[in-house]
Amino acid sequence: METGAASSGQTSRADAVSSRLERLILDGTLGPGDRLPPERELAGSLGVSRGSVREALRDLEVRGLVDRTRGRGTTVLRPGGTLTGLALAGGLDANQIELAQVMDVRACIEPSVAGRAARHATAQGVAQLEALLVEMEGESRPAHFARLDRTFHRAIAQYSNNPLLVRLHDRVQELTEPSRREHLLTADRMRSSRREHERIAAAIRAGDEAGAVAAAAAHVASVQRRVSGP
Repeated sequence: METGAASSGQTSRADAVSSRLERLILDGTLGPGDRLPPERELAGSLGVSRGSVREALRDLEVRGLVDRTRGRGTTVLRPGGTLTGLALAGGLDANQIELAQVMDVRACIEPSVAGRAARHATAQGVAQLEALLVEMEGESRPAHFARLDRTFHRAIAQYSNNPLLVRLHDRVQELTEPSRREHLLTADRMRSSRREHERIAAAIRAGDEAGAVAAAAAHVASVQRRVSGP
């Protein structure tokens, strides 16, 4: 009985470590090619056992977020960083694309990605989305809200379980940055975005693929109306 409780406690700590490191990858704090500290150092800085760190890194490796190689340590991977993935996203030239075109691409991609996330997201992934929503609720600074918004959408792409979609999503998000300029992120728009994000997350939590598609489509349409002006 005690052994089971200890094992459960370690699993819980491993999940917490995995979520924390995943968040750093999703929000760009840890980028492709960055090397994580050794297990002993990570365990000390996070206040957990090496076993919990090892389990967390194994989880991130299985999900394609990091590469663990004996002698080289743990390195953050680029989602969809294959030749196919790079070719898929690399042909988009920011100098030749208008924001309206990018929003149209978002309308094509994001609902489908949200639907896939509803099909594949784990309880840990749902918890990550809900943690982001909590932070958004208390955030009134446009620049900080924009970062949380980017992370929320990237997390959904990650939970679609298709690294090529993550790579394409990242490139489209780069091109859509003008829609997150501070003068466009009014208090009203941030409130609306939070509500729309909550609907998307609720559908993903429920495993409601059609609901997630509809909620994401409504969100993109809302953003499109707001950034295009009257």
